[in-house]
Amino acid sequence: AMLAARMKLPAWEYRDRVAALVAAHDVVLVAGETGCGKSTQVPQFVLDGDPEARIACSQPRRISAMAVAERVASERGSQLGREVGFHVRFESSFSDATRLCFATPGVLLRKLGSDPDLVAYTHFILDEVHEEDRDTEFLLVALRELVARRANHDTLPRLRLVLMSATLAADKLTEYFGGCPRISIGGSNFPVSTFFLEDVLKQTKYVTLP
Repeated sequence: AMLAARMKLPAWEYRDRVAALVAAHDVVLVAGETGCGKSTQVPQFVLDGDPEARIACSQPRRISAMAVAERVASERGSQLGREVGFHVRFESSFSDATRLCFATPGVLLRKLGSDPDLVAYTHFILDEVHEEDRDTEFLLVALRELVARRANHDTLPRLRLVLMSATLAADKLTEYFGGCPRISIGGSNFPVSTFFLEDVLKQTKYVTLP
C-alpha cells in the first residue's frame, strides 16, 4: 500500500534520473511545487541509489523534520530511529544504524561547527531552500565551500549536495552553484469546487441578523 501511494506521486517517475545525477555531480537542484513528493521521495532515491550513503536532510522547521522522518520511515517499513531518524532541538531519534537523518538548519549548523568537514556524511540535502531563513542561508554558503574542499580532499570522499526548492527560486540557485544540473518536477492537481456565498447561505439555512 505504501509503495502504491509513492508511485502515484509526480516525483516517482524521476527516481532513476535523480539517483544518476546525484552520483555524477557534486551539486544537483530539484525544483518542484508543493504536492510533488520531493521532500519524502528524493531523500529515498538518494538512499537507494548508494548503499554507502549517509545523508543529512535539512527541514526548515522542527515539526516538519519530525513529520517527514516519521513518514519516510513508515514508507520504508522501518522503525523510526533505525535506518531513518531525526534530530531537532531538545529532541532526537537516531542511532549508529541511521543512514538518513532529518534535522533543522540550526542543528546542522552546530554539527558543522563541531565537524567542519562533515566526515559523518556522504550526502547533504537542503529542502525548502527558497524560504531563505538565516540558518539556511548560512548553510548554503558553508556547504558551497565544503563541497569544493571535499572534492579536492586526499582522503575524504566527495560530498554530494542536493538542493530542493520551489520552481520560482530555481534560476537564482542554479547560478549560485555555477550552473549545476536541474530537475523540474510537476505538482499534483487536486479537484477544486467553487461555491458562492449566497448558495452557501441557502444550503446551510444560515440567517443573518438585520
